Amino acid sequence: MQKQKATIMDVKREVENYRGKRVKLEAHKSKKKLYQKEGVIEGTYPSIFTVSVKEDKRPTQRLSFSYSDVLTKSVKIALVDEVEGAFSY
Repeated sequence: MQKQKATIMDVKREVENYRGKRVKLEAHKSKKKLYQKEGVIEGTYPSIFTVSVKEDKRPTQRLSFSYSDVLTKSVKIALVDEVEGAFSY
């Protein structure tokens, strides 16, 4: 039996479950550069979601990602509190 392919709606529902929770993001900035940040999923919208990131001695930064970024594995999300809380498609 084949595994059913994930859709953008599946990703959106999963991200909505993480709203207000502290997450660790891993995102590809370019072909060879990868950055990791910790923040809180602040809002979910029809096409994107936002993450509020607070780093030492810097103002709060708000990053936005599309659900397709998660679906295509350009962005990976994991709950900070849970080791097994990561999801990927």
